[in-house]
Amino acid sequence: MEIGCTCRNKRGNLSLLKSETIEARAVLFDLFDTLLLIEADKNVGRICLKSVYQFLSANGINVSFKDFKRAYCEARTRLYEGTGRELEEPHYRVRISETLKRLGYEYDPSDPVVSGAAEAYCEEFIRHIHPDEDAYHVLRRLRENGYKIGVVSNFAIPECARKLISLHGLKDFLDVIVISAEINRRKPSPEIFKFALESLGVNGVNAIFIGDTPDIDVRGARYAGMKAILIERKSMDANAGDKPDFTIKRLRELLDLLKIK
Repeated sequence: MEIGCTCRNKRGNLSLLKSETIEARAVLFDLFDTLLLIEADKNVGRICLKSVYQFLSANGINVSFKDFKRAYCEARTRLYEGTGRELEEPHYRVRISETLKRLGYEYDPSDPVVSGAAEAYCEEFIRHIHPDEDAYHVLRRLRENGYKIGVVSNFAIPECARKLISLHGLKDFLDVIVISAEINRRKPSPEIFKFALESLGVNGVNAIFIGDTPDIDVRGARYAGMKAILIERKSMDANAGDKPDFTIKRLRELLDLLKIK
């Protein structure tokens, strides 16, 4: 999950055949727009960035929102260009610190003002998140049937992701939670998936991953030797992108694939 200045590229489209099933010992999920949904009718990234700006303005940063957003997007682009090959994921505080430097303010990532800005983003972001209607049922049935369960998510504010997981009652279903900024690796890097698999004591061939983005979730799961299931949240181009092993329209269809009633 990117934070602000985001351009998503969702590709791939396959049909789930009801007669097809898969076997696995572990099931790993993407978090945002898979288990937890972001309000689709709003520009949530911009709304949250506005909250960051308002916090900083109240703490001595005197620039226009236009200039702040420009510096923020430049800082984000530069950071990800610099860490792109290794697919590193710096904490969001680094992004804010670099943004402020571009605006002539020297604040380290550990500064309380920078930490407060990240918290301002989190507090606003939380207001725009709700669980998928099938999430609890699917996680409960997986748990009852002995599957190991985890989350692997790209998010630069890991504290916020974990807070949402707890707030929406998902934590007790999960054996492992891996957030990219905690281990400085983001999907589709195989390392973030392998970190989760090693934590569960499971090989990639015995695990499946469910996510909503072909070139991040599907590609990364494949790199780690896992089967990949795409949950299709929007219409996608069937002739482009990384092809999943299966495509589903709703999380409940996962239970059909696993032969869980």
